[in-house]
Amino acid sequence: METDISKVLRSALSTGKVVIGIKQTRDAIKKGKAQVVVVSSACSEENLSEFKGTAMIKYSGSGVDLGVACGKPFSISALAVLEPGDSEILSFGSMNE
Repeated sequence: METDISKVLRSALSTGKVVIGIKQTRDAIKKGKAQVVVVSSACSEENLSEFKGTAMIKYSGSGVDLGVACGKPFSISALAVLEPGDSEILSFGSMNE
């Protein structure tokens, strides 16, 4: 499944609209623009609690692994998908109550 989620993440980044980072993700959720949030295993419980009520994908790898999966040269704790583009990323998310 990791390969699938990595491929879907790259597709969302290249064809959709995605914001990267805890602050940007938090803002997107507050504005109601985040369709799904992707969090790495490095994302703190405090931040996870702020994302309640939003569809979430828990990426099993570290922030560095999530950054690599997204094709970025830096660590990513969280990102929000505003528009999925041609990707099927929304089908990977589950509601975080």
